[in-house]
Amino acid sequence: MTEERLLLSRRRWLQWFMALPTAIGAQAQDKPKMRVGFIARYQPYSFTQPDGAVTGFDVEVVRTLLASLGHELEPVMDSFDNVRQKLKSGDIAFIGNQLLQTPENRRDFNFAKPYASIQLVSVLHESDERDLLSLDDFLGKKLGVLANTDIEDQARGALGKSVQAFDRIEDALRALADQKLDAVLEENLIAEYHIDRDSLPLKVGVPFTNPMKVGLALPKGRKDMEQRLSNAVQALVKDNRFKQISNRWFGYDVSRPRVSHSLSS
Repeated sequence: MTEERLLLSRRRWLQWFMALPTAIGAQAQDKPKMRVGFIARYQPYSFTQPDGAVTGFDVEVVRTLLASLGHELEPVMDSFDNVRQKLKSGDIAFIGNQLLQTPENRRDFNFAKPYASIQLVSVLHESDERDLLSLDDFLGKKLGVLANTDIEDQARGALGKSVQAFDRIEDALRALADQKLDAVLEENLIAEYHIDRDSLPLKVGVPFTNPMKVGLALPKGRKDMEQRLSNAVQALVKDNRFKQISNRWFGYDVSRPRVSHSLSS
């Protein structure tokens, strides 16, 4: 090969090599984004870090689910009511938090299969040895709950004024840690996360119910998307990637209930 041809060959190779990162970036950008709604300030499921990054257990799971379906996640953070409206208006593809399948929610949405087992539990001070197994056991006691939730409505209906509602569940748990309450009623994963994060002298009691029906909420009539997401969820919970995400946030595989209600009652 002549020196001129050698220089030309090297120049072409250099041009190709310099263009390679751009080509790779273009391929990554070609991956279609999917707008998914998440409830803001909903630890540990979805929240924004001080640096602006969106994170949370649900966010990580949905990002992995979408990657398996060939999409890139574009999270849309908002209040619960606004997220519901965005789904109804078609501004987002689905809600990335597992919602309770209440009659109202089933009327408005279809649901994909759940990936985490959610149970309603009583949270007690670590020094409390009482067995509090039902709302009847809290008669005459101070029970903390999160304000403006189905849990508050049910508790107030059974216990009346002895129920204290808090705008943040963290505040209810801290009041319990200071022994200003007898117990807090909350979902097991939320309670476990905050107890561990804040090193609170609290313990999760027995479940009040069997695992509650939850799932990713989709628009009515989107059976195709419901099936695709459900299939992706089923594959993911059997995959080591889900266990890694679950262990990172909670320390165990949350696709299965930790304690069954039948065994505890």
